[in-house]
Amino acid sequence: MRKYVTEVLEEINSNPKAIENYKSDAAIKYIFEYAFDPAKKMILPEGMPPFTPAAEPLGMTPTNLFNEVRRFYVFLRDDLTSLKRESLFISFLEGVHPTEAEVLIAVKDQTLHKKYPKITRKLVTDAGFIPPLEKKAKESATP
Repeated sequence: MRKYVTEVLEEINSNPKAIENYKSDAAIKYIFEYAFDPAKKMILPEGMPPFTPAAEPLGMTPTNLFNEVRRFYVFLRDDLTSLKRESLFISFLEGVHPTEAEVLIAVKDQTLHKKYPKITRKLVTDAGFIPPLEKKAKESATP
């Protein structure tokens, strides 16, 4: 059975070398990209939005982060109204387990490193999930 995002992040936080086990996991890559890449900062208000956490136990919620991570791009779309983006985000939060909702909020605010102190931009960059900031800045300056 596949581990949930929270279990994977807890494993990496307790043993940063475990990040190597997830190099081919696209969902974890998306989470790290949106959590650490300033270009992927979601266009949503900072902090905890008003939502009703799911009451179901982990594994019994209508969906989970692994299934929904591919929808993160929606929260970068500037063609949607703020109200639409925020209501979609709240629906997203209400469909996942409360622990996954906490992770999703940390990804949105790009504060995942505060929830999981050993998961840093450097760790994620060194593991190859995201490019280094300096390299990206140089590439965008080159025509």
